[in-house]
Amino acid sequence: MKNIICLLAIATFSLGASAQTFNYTDLGVLFSSEKKLGTARFVGLNGSMGAVGGDLSAIQVNPAGAAIFNHGEFAFTTGIHNYRNSNNYYGNQTQNESTRFNLDQIGGVFVFNDTHSYSGWSKVAFAVNYQLTNDFHTRDLYEGNSGYATFYIHPNDDPTNEYTNAQSQRLLNSIDGKTSKLSFSLAGQYDDNVFLGAGLNFHSLNFAQTTELNELNEDNDGNVLDGLSIQNNSQNASGFSINAGIIVKPIHELRLGLSVTSPTWYYNVLEEYDVTELIASIPNKGIDAADPYIDNSYLEYSLRTPSKVTASAAVVLGTLGFINIDYTYKGYNSLNLDGITEFRDDNQYFTEALQNTSNVSIGAELRLGNLHLRGGAGYEQSPFKDNLDPNYIDILKLGDKYSGSLGMGYRFGNSKIDLAYQKTSQDSSYDIYDGNIVNTATIDNNNSSFIMSYTYIF
Repeated sequence: MKNIICLLAIATFSLGASAQTFNYTDLGVLFSSEKKLGTARFVGLNGSMGAVGGDLSAIQVNPAGAAIFNHGEFAFTTGIHNYRNSNNYYGNQTQNESTRFNLDQIGGVFVFNDTHSYSGWSKVAFAVNYQLTNDFHTRDLYEGNSGYATFYIHPNDDPTNEYTNAQSQRLLNSIDGKTSKLSFSLAGQYDDNVFLGAGLNFHSLNFAQTTELNELNEDNDGNVLDGLSIQNNSQNASGFSINAGIIVKPIHELRLGLSVTSPTWYYNVLEEYDVTELIASIPNKGIDAADPYIDNSYLEYSLRTPSKVTASAAVVLGTLGFINIDYTYKGYNSLNLDGITEFRDDNQYFTEALQNTSNVSIGAELRLGNLHLRGGAGYEQSPFKDNLDPNYIDILKLGDKYSGSLGMGYRFGNSKIDLAYQKTSQDSSYDIYDGNIVNTATIDNNNSSFIMSYTYIF
């Protein structure tokens, strides 16, 4: 779809530029990524709670964790998320920063104890939880001079006069949107040492991207052609997934967990895309501005994101706290696009460019009476293969992600207040012209979040 629009633009202005907004391959990878969002306790432990459970966001990792609760709880979480990026394009650095406030999580769990049961099931828990899984909000500015001109002919000028002496490129990339899910989880405790759970998750996806690419190019007489390309791309979809898990206690001090999460099936992804091309007047040559080129398109397709398996282990130190480690294996090779449009090349790209990833997180909690102190760290492997030919990558390449977190909580009566701070860093790249015409811009992401949760125990 976007390639067709670009061909029309070339026919109108004799341009060589391609799409600046993300392609379907970029969107598939982006929509498959997740952030460690949720309750402040979960974030303070860097999302490492797969064998511990007893937290509404931990249930998203392993639904068997719902059966760890001894009492019903209701919790809601808000977060302030700061996005700070440093971009480099042909030696020119720009700094970008923005801040978002979100409702990150709200939900509750209901616990039903049956101490007189002869079936072996002593407890059943049912949880309903809404939670953000990713926030795409970012603002990036790229400025520099690659020496390559894509706006090189003015429609109202002599067609043999070319403006091929590139002076500057400026790209403003604005992204908004999020993915979230509403989860229904059911779990039970069998005897004293086995916890089983399963969940049904309903996903929502909203994404909007606007890029503004401005070029200044000169002809051999020093006359400047000022070209602007504005592209808008929006994606909206609903989907579902299922997950199941188990937690066992071979001894009192040790818990082992295993969970499986299916792909998320996004059905009827609705895409709206439009492009506007503008070329300004050249007053000293008496050349009027070109008539705007405007085109748009609509498309429906489906997306299947990767499945994942998480293995967890926790050492529980009685009332002093615990240490938990999670290992997640995520199958990016199973990414798939489907629809009326032919996605064969895109799906082949997923197979050839992406790798299944290994991700590790560790968290620890120290309990000092009603005061709980937490910390965690994590590593997420890039979904792109090592030593991949840069010419094979489309627009966006995500690098390895590193994260660290601190948190604390305090209980008073039937209420708890939890706070957390998390920092993540990730190096990525962005191909402004989609086609490896010029070098990619590099992105150094250093993002931070401040999270607060209130929990009521009943």
